[in-house]
Amino acid sequence: MKTIKSILVLVFITIGISSCSDKNSLQNYILENAEKVGFSSSSIPKSLIKPANLKLTPEQQIAYDAVDRVNVLIYKYDQEKKDDFELQNTRVKTILKQKKYEELMNFGSKGIIKYSGEENAMDEIIIFLSNKEMGFAVARVSGNDMTMNKFMELYKMVGNSSQGDFNLGALTSFITN
Repeated sequence: MKTIKSILVLVFITIGISSCSDKNSLQNYILENAEKVGFSSSSIPKSLIKPANLKLTPEQQIAYDAVDRVNVLIYKYDQEKKDDFELQNTRVKTILKQKKYEELMNFGSKGIIKYSGEENAMDEIIIFLSNKEMGFAVARVSGNDMTMNKFMELYKMVGNSSQGDFNLGALTSFITN
């Protein structure tokens, strides 16, 4: 009798673990491709995004404090690997079509910004930018207490950052082009 109970418990645990892992998630895609040729990835700590001497308004500081980190995956375009670029680009777009991602902004063929979670409790913000001369970039912004208003404050800060106040690493070149 104990053996049957043990087997049932093991079966339920296995089902629970396997149902929680989403093989078609953006996180898995980034992890799967981070070390592959043609890709480059980095995790940008919050402390590197904003220079210490940059003064923020109270609203900007609250929005900035809501960010924990930014994970970036970049696929560099190579004319000789055009088919692979199209394949990888399509894979990311397919992942972002999942129901769990809500659209924030659409830049047409240049990219899209989506989020998962609720407007008042965003789990992550996804920025996908694509450029046939450069390739594509996917950024996952994760944090605590992220809301739509805080994200929009961050978006305005980056958009108004004409002097390059924010260090977004290689993602900066996609934003400025």
